[in-house]
Amino acid sequence: MSVYGLSGKHVELKTETETTSPLRCGTMTGQNRHLATGDFDGQLQIWDTQRFDIPLVSFKAHESIINAIDNFNQPKEPQELVTGSRDGLVKVWDTRQSEKAVLTITPNKSKDIWAVTFGQLRGQKVIAVGYEDGDIKLFDVAGSNYLWQTHVKDGVCSIEFNKDQLLVSTISGAYLIEIETGKIIEIPLITKENTTLWSVRHIPQQSNYCTIAGGDGNLSTFNLQQPLTEPTNVLKLSKHPIISLDWHKDKKGLFTCSSFDQSIKIGIFQKI
Repeated sequence: MSVYGLSGKHVELKTETETTSPLRCGTMTGQNRHLATGDFDGQLQIWDTQRFDIPLVSFKAHESIINAIDNFNQPKEPQELVTGSRDGLVKVWDTRQSEKAVLTITPNKSKDIWAVTFGQLRGQKVIAVGYEDGDIKLFDVAGSNYLWQTHVKDGVCSIEFNKDQLLVSTISGAYLIEIETGKIIEIPLITKENTTLWSVRHIPQQSNYCTIAGGDGNLSTFNLQQPLTEPTNVLKLSKHPIISLDWHKDKKGLFTCSSFDQSIKIGIFQKI
């Protein structure tokens, strides 16, 4: 696990460490700049990104691999984490007392969870959950019940809230889902058949744009306020699948992504 810093046009290694088990997912926990990770043994760990010699918190959170993790960081709200695992459970953790889940969502039938994310609906905290079989559920935390369930083709690789919509990418496609109703709109992509769409992220400063990272090595950007007939921009970055993507929260157009060739790429869209 490594932390890099951007110095001019160069990327510099700041700190790194080896973990006892391979990591599967990670998220920043909020204003403290701590990093929370989930691994193949079901461990949840929180790290200080300035020093990696030992985790601040480390415990067994799930009985199997933690596939997905996200944070909830709002003013006057406790910093929380949500995790989803192959054991079929979704758990919510308060970072102030992190070794005991404050909420465990138990399914009627256990199946592999591939994606989880926090969001808000009408001012209330909700969790979107994506499964290996294409099921997507929206859970109301305060009411402790599912608001709706829908289904897309194939397993859910990535899921993200964008105002009143969910952005979803799967093994074979990408979708917009209306949060209020669960109505699905498919995003057409110009990709090779059987291309996995690993990640979808909206641009924070212009939420009407979203970009999809594909198994064909492309970043495909769409304007969600226009008819979704084709992407407004397709950027070929790698001969290998791009498996993760993130946008800078302050600098408009600045992004980073990683691919199966074990490379990290940083770029900027100057015209959006």
